[in-house]
Amino acid sequence: MNNFIKSLSVIATPDESIDSVIRRMEDESRVVKNSGIAVILDENEILKGVVTDGDIRRAYINCTPFSNKISKIMTKDPVTILDEVPKEQISSEVVRKVQLDKRYNSEWIQHVLVVNSSGKLINIVNYLDILQNNIGLVNRVAVFGMGYVGITLAVSLANRGHQVTGIDTDKKIVNSLNNGVSHVYEPGLTDMLVANSKRKNISFSDKLNSSANQVYIIAVGTPLNRESKPDISALTNVLDAITKVLKVGQHIMLRSTVPVGVTREIIIPYVEHKTNLIAGRDFFISFSPERTVEGNAMHELKTLPQVVGGYTSQCLIKSSEFWSTLTHSVIRVDSLESAELVKLANNTFRDLSFSFANELALLADKYNINSFDLVNAANEGYTRNKIPLPSPGVGGYCLTKDPILFSCTSDGPRPEAVLGISSRKINETAAMYPVEVVKRYAKSLQVPMSSLSVLIVGVAFKGAPETTDIRGSVAVEILNKLNSSVDKVFGWDAAINPNNLRKLGFSVLKNLESSIDISDIVLILNNHPDNACSEIYTHTNCKKLIFDGWNQIDRKEIEKIPGRVYATMGYMTP
Repeated sequence: MNNFIKSLSVIATPDESIDSVIRRMEDESRVVKNSGIAVILDENEILKGVVTDGDIRRAYINCTPFSNKISKIMTKDPVTILDEVPKEQISSEVVRKVQLDKRYNSEWIQHVLVVNSSGKLINIVNYLDILQNNIGLVNRVAVFGMGYVGITLAVSLANRGHQVTGIDTDKKIVNSLNNGVSHVYEPGLTDMLVANSKRKNISFSDKLNSSANQVYIIAVGTPLNRESKPDISALTNVLDAITKVLKVGQHIMLRSTVPVGVTREIIIPYVEHKTNLIAGRDFFISFSPERTVEGNAMHELKTLPQVVGGYTSQCLIKSSEFWSTLTHSVIRVDSLESAELVKLANNTFRDLSFSFANELALLADKYNINSFDLVNAANEGYTRNKIPLPSPGVGGYCLTKDPILFSCTSDGPRPEAVLGISSRKINETAAMYPVEVVKRYAKSLQVPMSSLSVLIVGVAFKGAPETTDIRGSVAVEILNKLNSSVDKVFGWDAAINPNNLRKLGFSVLKNLESSIDISDIVLILNNHPDNACSEIYTHTNCKKLIFDGWNQIDRKEIEKIPGRVYATMGYMTP
């Protein structure tokens, strides 16, 4: 096998185990060009099939043993073209075969394989690149809101060939992005931003300067106000800008998370009133929720199924065509409301599942039970359910907000809503659990809390995948809670710049080890891998409390040290 083919994809034989191939796909994902596909070749390098993430998901759902041969789950008839097809005809030939086989929405159509007359693999072609170039789906796109959702989407669309303008009212953010510097930390984002800026596929502005855009995407935030009600004022401000330039045939796409019904009952009448244009006749409007995870967004924007709901069938078709240029799988739902609910359903369900684990931890606390041991015991060998592990609260911008939005419609809170509100209350209580541990420890020492110093390890709302985002951070909440009641609160985070920690109000020392040495209490509040080294919490012999919020370190090693107290969700060294 030549090195060129090896660099394109993971190569496997039909007799390799599913487990072996999956592990290699993960290990080599940063090395090979087409990381989402494994090509199955026989001993003569003849193409036998391909395996994608979709094949793996189906195998998992069907409970296929991963010890089985990879040939059991591979797609045996991927789209192929012959290498004898002239270069200038390759694009049309791919499109012809796709149309012939009606494979527009197939998960594995992302890749087309070039073979010779004997079936030997010669090359791998990205279908989306060819599709864009052949059916005229390259658009001028304006993306409003250069927060996490907007900037990752804008850069990803530019990378697919669209002419993108990213719009944000913050001129500092705009200037920074135009200079190739992202204000958002996300692996792969900066490199892609710089590359597409050089290609002149993307630029940034603090206002909408052109009416030549075919697509307007709204990705501004919809925060909760002081009364915990959704605030869509930023969304309507964007609509004010769009309606001044909106022309017949253009498309408004909602990306912002909103209560169900907002698009149809508020947004559409608002636009129609401002423009005298009719939705579905004069302009298109659709809703497509963002569902990426911070730390892996640049990959997931290309691979996650994109859910689309349209005001009319034509709106749905137009939106589906557009999103097909970004990802290989588009899921069409029946209505705008269904698309709005998808994001709310995903995040509310996650918050609910975490709230069960955290309520279990709060119950375990009554009996001094390590809740992680409890959950692991409940899950071990018991296939009928999978209880998530507890945590000190549930942070992040989305999970702290979306269950509340789930409990609302466009005209206000739903009186019958229970689950979303309840999950939030439980997880907010769990977030303050470390404070209760601090109080108990002070009481056990018979000293005032004001005499104790606290180190918070892990300030970002999560540690894996790595992020610098502090929105909804439990650590920041606890800092604000403890600042006036303890001697000093130190902070350390593996990803966040120390200067930014100081701006938040933390005291910061030169490294984690020195911070641990000087602190009476250590609270580990996110799951960054760098937090997991037990040795750094055991190298001194003084009295100290270590709260292991994510069960990352060895309890027994901590408890070996005289005067050292270990705590986690539900448990503290007696």
